[in-house]
This record gives sequence, C-alpha cells and structure tokens, in this order.
Amino acid sequence: MEKLRSKSMSACVLILLLGTAQIVYGPPNNYCPDAIAVGDVTDLAFNTAAASFDGPGHYITSPNIWYCYTATCTGGATISLAGSSFDTKLAVYDGCACYPEADDLIKSNDDFHGQQSQVTLQVTAGRQYLIEIGGYNASAKGPGVMTISCNGQSCQPANDGCAKAEVIGNVVDQPFDTACATFDGPGHCMSSPNIWYRYAAAGSGQVTVSLAGSEFDTKLAVYAGIGCYPQLSAMIECNDDFGNSLSSQITFQGTGGEEYLIEVGGYNADELGTGVITISSQAKPPVGSKDDCEFAQPIGDVDNVPFDTTDSTFDGPGLCLMSPNLWYCYTAPCTGDVTVSLLGSSFDTMLAVYKGCECYPTQDDTIGCNDDASGSYQSEITFAASAGKQYLIEVGGYGSAAGHGVLSINCEGTTVSGDKPDLGDSPDSTNNSGNKRMTAYPSSSSSPLPSVPGHFPTVYDDGSGLGPFGPFHLNEPLVAYLGEQITAESEADKGPDEDGINNINSNQSSPNHDGGDDSIDLPLSLPNCGLTSFDYEVTVIEPGTNLWVNVWFDFNRDGDWDDVVDCPDGTAPEWAVQNQFLFNLPAGFHKIATPGFRSAHPEDVHDMIRMRITLAEQPWTGGSNPGELGNAGSGPQDKYQIGETEDYYLLPEVPASSDCPLCEDVDGNGVIDMQDLVAHVNKWLAICP
Repeated sequence: MEKLRSKSMSACVLILLLGTAQIVYGPPNNYCPDAIAVGDVTDLAFNTAAASFDGPGHYITSPNIWYCYTATCTGGATISLAGSSFDTKLAVYDGCACYPEADDLIKSNDDFHGQQSQVTLQVTAGRQYLIEIGGYNASAKGPGVMTISCNGQSCQPANDGCAKAEVIGNVVDQPFDTACATFDGPGHCMSSPNIWYRYAAAGSGQVTVSLAGSEFDTKLAVYAGIGCYPQLSAMIECNDDFGNSLSSQITFQGTGGEEYLIEVGGYNADELGTGVITISSQAKPPVGSKDDCEFAQPIGDVDNVPFDTTDSTFDGPGLCLMSPNLWYCYTAPCTGDVTVSLLGSSFDTMLAVYKGCECYPTQDDTIGCNDDASGSYQSEITFAASAGKQYLIEVGGYGSAAGHGVLSINCEGTTVSGDKPDLGDSPDSTNNSGNKRMTAYPSSSSSPLPSVPGHFPTVYDDGSGLGPFGPFHLNEPLVAYLGEQITAESEADKGPDEDGINNINSNQSSPNHDGGDDSIDLPLSLPNCGLTSFDYEVTVIEPGTNLWVNVWFDFNRDGDWDDVVDCPDGTAPEWAVQNQFLFNLPAGFHKIATPGFRSAHPEDVHDMIRMRITLAEQPWTGGSNPGELGNAGSGPQDKYQIGETEDYYLLPEVPASSDCPLCEDVDGNGVIDMQDLVAHVNKWLAICP
C-alpha cells in the first residue's frame, strides 16, 4: 500500500538520462487514483507525451491518463477524442474506483474518427464513470482533446435486445446505429454490440440482406424462426466481409409466410456506429400474404398502393370490422397528423388504426375506426402520431364487402391539430361540488384500514381563489406532452372534456377518468426504503424546448404528496423526482429514465398508491400555496404554458429487501457504486473475528 500511495501522489517521474538525473513532469492524472473530475467538456486539452502506463490493462497497455466523469443527465453520453494528434484508444468503466475490474468495462474503442476514438453509452445523472485514455501502442502518445456531451435522452436503439426485434420488410438503405447498443444474444456469430430485426418472407424465393454502405466493419447473421435466443442449428448463415468490402451480406432461400431473425453487429466490440440495411426478395408476394395480423406488412408513407381483399379471410379482434381484411404495420416518419386513406378504392371499405403492431389489438389500443369519409363509401382516418412509433392498420370492407383498393398514408409533420389544455385526475377535496370530500384510498372488505380523504391539488379553480391550484397546462399551441396522446379538458371536475367525462367527478368521489394517461408502463418496482428508477415517455413537437419533469408518490398513503418518510438509510421524500431537466430533445417520441430516488412503504398503509408526473416548461419551485395541506404537486396560479400532468392509481411491485441485500446506498450519494461496496466490505471486516 505504501508503494501505491507514493506512486499515486507523485506528479513526476525520476529518470536517468546520459548519467545526469533529470525530473520529467508527467500529467497530473497519470495514475488512476489521481483521475481528474470532469463534467461535460468541449475540446479539453490533454497530453500523454510524458505519461507512463498505469492500470489493470483490460483494454489499454500504452501510456495513459485518467478522468472521473460525473454524468450531467440521464441519457446518452458521447465521449470523443476527435481532433487528437495521435492514434488513440479509449475505455470507460462503471464507477471511479481504482483499479476497475474487467466486468466494470462498459465501452472501449480504438478507431472511430480515423485513428481517433469515440464511444457513446447510456449514463445516469449523478453517477460516476472512469475514463481511460491512451494510445494504440506504446509509441502512440502526444497532445489531444476530449469532448464529452450528454443529450438527456436514451441512446439505446429500440431493437437493442433480441426480444425487442424490429419488424421489418423489404427496405432500401434503412439507417441504423449501434453506437449505444449492447451485446445481447447467443454469440454464435458475434459478441459485439448488436441490434435485431424480425423479417417475414412475403413469398418463397431468394432473400438478400445487405449492410453495404455502412460506416464500420459489420457482421451479420440470419436465423430461421424468431425465437430468442436461437440455437446454433437455427443459424442459416453468418457473414463478416462480403466481396472486397468490410460490409456484410447474406443471401438465403426464404419461404413464404416464414419469419427470420436478423442480427446486426460489428467485427469486434470496438466496431460500432452508423449503417444502413437493405433487404430485397426475388419472390412475388402471394395473394393474401398480409391476410394475417401476425404477418402485417411493414409500411411507411405511401401514395395509392394497390391492395386486393378478394381472396382474403377475416382475422382479428373484430373491434371495427369483421369482413375479409389485410394488415399493415406503419412506422411514423414524423411527429404530427397522419392521414390513412382508402379513397379511390372500388368497394365499400372500412378502416381501423391501432397503437403498436402487436396482434391482436385491444379496445384500449384503438385509435380510430371509419366506414365512410368525404361523402363516399371509402374510409379515411387522421390521427396524431409520434416519430418512430408503430401503428397497426386494418383494411377491410363494410359487412362482407371485398375487392380492389388503394392505400395512401401521409404524415404531415406539423403541430398536432388544436389546443390541448390539460389537468390531472387525482381525488381533490377542494372542488366545485362545495369542497365535497373525495376519497384517496377507500376501505374495503379485504382491508381493515379506514378510508383516507384525498387532498391532491387537481382542480384549478374551486371558486375560493385561495389554492393550492391544480396544474393547468394551456398548450397554446401544443409543444410537448407525456406519452403518445393528450386529451383536452377545461377543468378537472366540470366543463367540456375531450374524453366525454370529466377527469374527476367530485360529487360522487370518482377520480381517474383522464384517457390520456399513457406515459408509464405499469407496474412500477418501488422497493421499501430502497433506491429505484423508472422509464417514462415524452412526445416532442417543437425540438429543443427546455422541459422539466417532476414526480410525486404518496408513500405514506395519507392522501397528499407533502411528506418525507424516514428510512434506516436515509429519507424518502414524496417529491421523488425533483426538476429533472430535459433539453435539446429532437422532435419525436422519447423514452427517458428518471434519476434514482428512494421509495418507501410504511407498515399498516393501503397497498395502492397515488402518483403524479408533471412535464412543464418551468421547474417546480414550491407550488402555489407552500405550507398548506395538499400543496405538493400543485401548479402555478398563472398556469403552465405547455406540457401535461398524468396521475396514476397503482399497485406497486415491492421486492423484499432480501432479494438484493447489498443494494444499499451506504454513503448516501444517490447512487449504488464501488464506494458502497467498499463500505460493505468494511462492515464485514468489522464484525468478522
């Protein structure tokens, strides 16, 4: 330990040159324990000319230097050495403990910008990451620059895991990016960061999958079937380099109606980046190839694409039509109003659009159903779409009608039509029914616990003018909102409401009626007195808008979000996510992770829990009536200009503490990292003889 200490604290190296002692000063961060703390930086200068090698040698064995990066956001962080003067190498580890284990290595790269290195990885705000910079070999060293940027949105591809394989058809130069992908799979062909596609052959014949035009050294595999994870016997072919290029290509004999799994990655863990995939088939689609929902044809914006339901059969949930039908899976190329039209068809059509491309859709998935439009017997639906999201389109006829038709789909890429004022739907006992008590947690025959009144700030104007005021989002115009949809209302418990029912019926103590609450996938995992996080979804209309997200949980189930619950290892504020800042989000649909927070479930409380998530153009700075009961989660008296509030009444998943006894933030810095492991080891040494 003494040798290590003297090494890490010294800023110079003593060498003997021509018999004369000279002192050569190395970089201050030559040694891992002396890693320099950094945040987001632009062209931060460094020089490894006088550095020596120090470290575990998991990836770099040349003269190296170290930085400890604290993530400024939750999302994708890019670390780039572009502009450096030598052949660099770069590695990033989880946590800043020295020296990192091999399992701590998250991403590494040799050449990205020519001979300079770059990595992109998913990071969590406040969490630390160790950066190691060196050269390709012992002689590669010198001056360089480092740029780190965090963009606040998830960087992982939607099809990063085999189970999330993207449905794809015949395409030409469809772009992809593996820069932030992780490895997932059986490893039969590759062990590099990879993404997955699910391809259905329209007919029997040769199918060619090509990555020609990609910007890195690719690998490609095709498997029979779509089961994850495929056995070696299911692999049809694995290819690295095709022809005289570093791009991959596979041609195989496809069978009509059969599905195939396509795996795309790089030659090794260093090879990642942007590319394009092209899939072509020599087979002509047989009649009715789109007849089953399971084989819905991938489609984008099209103009008068012919179809024929004459020989089709009916399959589906029967929510809109029960005639012979065809199915398409539409991926929206923009955020805005999409029009799906069958105008110009030769028979009496019917048309339905659903959220997602899973078969079979439910009533909750239904976006629209139409029989006759524009004074004709043909159908048309216009709906608000989010860029990159998928929508299932069902085409059929009225009654048993079938025949020839044309399908047109157009995304206008404009702001979603109409203003969308929005409020929450939690129970509020300061309401327009004479402050009639609303129940937050009702008593039941299965629970001995009494009912709990609701004091959640939901109604904006109860007539008193005193507040707390419910969060009212004007959205004039609509700029950004939570999830995929937002429904308009003029007040929480009275007046016009797009859903056809007010968000809360205060007279009958009936809350939870806002149909636009769709940004969170339930259930949520909320460990008792443990750290957790969850994902939520945001749709952005106007890119680059500054947004703040806040989340409240009624951990003690007392009917408000005003409290802080004590836990053995710290406190659990009911204001769980405090002013998460989202910036520079491009237009489209985004899945975002919250920062870590502590959740709590005291004994003898109701099982269900009330939750609120608010997206707005300003941070929450104390609400409209600080100190008053039910103030937490309130909005400003002059209203939010943009955004949405969604309230949830949910049954959380509460894992037992024994499920992960070491998952404890011992040092209270908000993340579980190597420092907590060290603290656990010290505890263990203290109690062991």
